[in-house]
Amino acid sequence: MKSATRSSAPPSGRDDILAEAATWLMEMHEGPLSPDQRTALAQWRQRSPEHERAWEKAALLQEKLHSLTPCGAAVLKQAAQPGRRKAVKTLAGALVLVPTAWLVYRARPWEGEGQYFETAVGQRRELQLADGTSITLNTDSRIEVVLDATRRLVRLQRGEILVTTAPDLQQPARPFLVATQQGSLRALGTRFTVRQEDAHTEVAVFEGAVEVAPAGAASRHTSKPVLPSGMQARFDRTGMGAPQPCEETQAAWSKGLLIADRMPLPQFLAELARYRKGLLQGDAAIAGLKVSGVFPLADTDRVLSLLEQTQPVRIQRLTRYWVRVLPASASP
Repeated sequence: MKSATRSSAPPSGRDDILAEAATWLMEMHEGPLSPDQRTALAQWRQRSPEHERAWEKAALLQEKLHSLTPCGAAVLKQAAQPGRRKAVKTLAGALVLVPTAWLVYRARPWEGEGQYFETAVGQRRELQLADGTSITLNTDSRIEVVLDATRRLVRLQRGEILVTTAPDLQQPARPFLVATQQGSLRALGTRFTVRQEDAHTEVAVFEGAVEVAPAGAASRHTSKPVLPSGMQARFDRTGMGAPQPCEETQAAWSKGLLIADRMPLPQFLAELARYRKGLLQGDAAIAGLKVSGVFPLADTDRVLSLLEQTQPVRIQRLTRYWVRVLPASASP
């Protein structure tokens, strides 16, 4: 990307700065930024107050466009099409029109006034926040993102997310928090997943560490448990359970894969059911079977067919949305 290679040249004119901000916006839409790109973006934002204002406008425009899908998504999609220079010019023109009042409003810490993002059953979605943090939403997930003067907050309302935090350029640095029904998590330079279940929250840490604060635990002055890299745990409102080792493969869903290593078949079916509409049931007689392999989450019917070919089971499709997995010996 051209912007990533620009050095400490003096600030250019306002139109040029807006064009550079538009280029960064399109780059983020095409996929998560690399560490080098995030560093380059941070340096670009620090070059002058005008650069930071342009970036604030770009970040806000990105949020507004996503909230207007599919029309907004079509505007950003132009970045991936031929005529990139024209697309940059178009987006830069849009940045000129972002009212200053929006920026003032955005900086105010209103509760419940964040941006909402969600996925349907079987979908995944990748986001890059204005601070550089990457978030991937798993199937049937919904979050609220609040970035204000004192905090960076993600409320996980349902489902599961993979978070890769970025250092906060604001001083003093704002904490990065994830709130669930059972409590909150504070990221300590981290890559981690959070999964909201009915009665508990599951967290797995792949890099850095995460501080866990169950909602009903002792006072805020009490030290909170810290989950280090390579560990996972579940917590409810009263406390956190014993940490257990975790594997990077647990986040394979972010790549569209389900990786199983001698996973009990009932657990495997429960995971697979998250990615398809309707009811997927397993007969009690197959509870002792184990599953190993790499399976594509985009085609759960294919996965069921693979099970039928590799396991002593039979797939019974009662309707399009009601499927049962039975022992192969079961009568039709």
